[in-house]
Amino acid sequence: MSKISIIGAAGTVGSSFGYHLAVQAIADEIVYVDIPSKHSFTVGQAEDTNHALAYHSDTNVSCGDYSDTENSDIIVITAGKPRQPGQTRIDLAADNIAILDSIINSLLEYNDDFISIITTNPVDLLNRHVFESGDRPRESVLGFGGILDSARFRYTLSKKLSLPVTDIDATILGEHGDSQVPIFSQIKLPGNTTPAFSTDEKESILSNLKESAMRVIEQKKATQWGPSAGLYHMVASILENNNQTYPCSVVLEGEYGLSDVSLGVPIHLGPSGMKEILEWNLSPTEEDALKKSAEKLASEHALLK
Repeated sequence: MSKISIIGAAGTVGSSFGYHLAVQAIADEIVYVDIPSKHSFTVGQAEDTNHALAYHSDTNVSCGDYSDTENSDIIVITAGKPRQPGQTRIDLAADNIAILDSIINSLLEYNDDFISIITTNPVDLLNRHVFESGDRPRESVLGFGGILDSARFRYTLSKKLSLPVTDIDATILGEHGDSQVPIFSQIKLPGNTTPAFSTDEKESILSNLKESAMRVIEQKKATQWGPSAGLYHMVASILENNNQTYPCSVVLEGEYGLSDVSLGVPIHLGPSGMKEILEWNLSPTEEDALKKSAEKLASEHALLK
């Protein structure tokens, strides 16, 4: 029996993920939780989701409070404040750390052994904070972001190469943010080939990637389906123990020559969360970019103390 709780389920990402997870029928129980002022809306989201399941899924979706999350296998946290105009990443991180501390403390009243997946931004900084402020193993403290960045990378490449997006295997590592690192050396196309791009082409692709989320936000006010699908793949890989490789933010302990930082690296997921970190053979340029991404996150973390 698998139980998934979603904190922030009234929000765009939380509710979309809940629906996506429920219709795939891989969880037995899903609990929606949000702040008291959004309780009525969250109840409606749960009931509406149950109506969508009537023809093809026996997943039980309910709305509750933190006590109803008891004995959850996975808890996905989508709650938090969005970045406001003129607000720095550090200011945003400080605001959302306070929110996450309250959420985690409430969850620990009813859950001893669970996997957390954090989507709240800046996700890498917050994931490190959650790990360092608790006593759960790093394998169970995961941050979301790299899967979404990689989906955008694959989509951008599919348009450039005129190939179906499902024919492209491409990954983003590093920060879920401006210092993200497209791993061009690991791109795989049909026939197990790797395309060759000029420096200018790589810079153009990276620029497009950095602008893609903002384009969606400008056009529809929030990202929705991309994050919800990525979260589904993470949770499905954990529940099904299928050894899929996904980029997730985890605290490093020497992998890639990095420590005391949480950032996106390729991992295998399983019943305990992270099963193993895969240390790919990166190009010198990619190694340097990943190191700089880690240094950026480390300097921002120092500013939060």
